[in-house]
Amino acid sequence: MTVREKLIQEIEQAPDIVIEEIFDFLLLSRMKHHRQQEQSKPFWMFIEELISDIPQEVLDTMPTDGAEQHDHYLYGSPKRY
Repeated sequence: MTVREKLIQEIEQAPDIVIEEIFDFLLLSRMKHHRQQEQSKPFWMFIEELISDIPQEVLDTMPTDGAEQHDHYLYGSPKRY
């Protein structure tokens, strides 16, 4: 008998209050596992996923000098040349 089958057998015999706790634990475990998978991704993959739903025409309007001119874009100070 597999672990899944044993778990299902135990769940079928457990009272509702225990089922609720098991369900909460299962959701928490799945979130933790998902987070661990996300953390193992390279940062550039995370960024690609983050911007994947932004239309290309919007990306084309983004400044290309954001690193050099961050004070200008963040605080409105004059650009430095």
